[in-house]
Amino acid sequence: MSKHRLHTDLLIASAVFAGLALLPLAAPGSYVLGQATLFGIWAAVVTQWNLVLGVAGIMSIGQMALFAAGGYAVALLGLYFSISPWWSLPIAGLAGTAVSLLMGGATLRLKGAYVVVVTLAVAMVLYQLIVTDVDCFRKVEIACYSLTGGARGLTRFGDFGFARLFGYKFVATADYLLALACLALGTVFAIVVVHSPYGRAFQAMRDNEVCAAARGIDVAKYQLIVFALAGFFTGLAGGIYAGTMKTFGPQVLELPTLLFLLSMMIVGGRGRVWGPILGTIALALVDESFRDLAQWRNTAFAVVLMLMLVFMPEGLAGGLARFFSVSSPLIGGVACRRRRGWARS
Repeated sequence: MSKHRLHTDLLIASAVFAGLALLPLAAPGSYVLGQATLFGIWAAVVTQWNLVLGVAGIMSIGQMALFAAGGYAVALLGLYFSISPWWSLPIAGLAGTAVSLLMGGATLRLKGAYVVVVTLAVAMVLYQLIVTDVDCFRKVEIACYSLTGGARGLTRFGDFGFARLFGYKFVATADYLLALACLALGTVFAIVVVHSPYGRAFQAMRDNEVCAAARGIDVAKYQLIVFALAGFFTGLAGGIYAGTMKTFGPQVLELPTLLFLLSMMIVGGRGRVWGPILGTIALALVDESFRDLAQWRNTAFAVVLMLMLVFMPEGLAGGLARFFSVSSPLIGGVACRRRRGWARS
């Protein structure tokens, strides 16, 4: 059954991402492709966060610290050492893994709300270190700049060079396809992990940690493993964000961004393989619908979140799974009745 589900999810992933790759052929314009690129990166982050919070049940909410580690790795290496983002992307993944292991190690003996506090504290400490960095690290003519750029962030550290490779006309398309590749790679990885023995160990930890430990699962070991796995792809997404947006700053660590991504997971379905992507699509549609009513944007997100929690707490993915599990036997029953009728005739 597990192999069958794995093959089914991989086939669905192939169809979904092949369809999304065709979006530029519809000539939607640079704005639509830019928004699709941004939401594709957010979906990649939420997909990995879902492994930690949804699948393993570890109440970590410091995921954006891993994202920031990857983004700053690309920005700092490009600014001070002129290293192309293509070469620094693996380092971005390793930076995300390092911060993730730090969080995992700090929370090994903690449970529930204490994990929330510690992981959020790590992200907030990183944010404060960046925004209070005002010491002059480099001087350009008469202007002084800090190491991390402080609250202003970093710019002019390079990009992926799509303008030189394909021309300015196709930069938005190339950025979109790169973000989509990151999302596809992370999603396939998450699918394989969920259906592997590691995934079953993570789910056992989530459902009953005491029972899982009694059955021989080394909880501390697997907690560090899931943090490391999610950290690499989250850092990679941060590096791609820096290279495509051409700027990176501490704004990604602010609370509204964290809550926005958490809403994507809840709306899509926490612990579900396809939940992050469904949640991202849903909130992207809400965001676009309120583009001209910016003052109502956060209110709309809050209303959608409350409605989902009240009427579909398992999220969109859970609701779809329940619908198909209910409808399949009905369809089978109709088919059986038809066959019996044909047999009598």
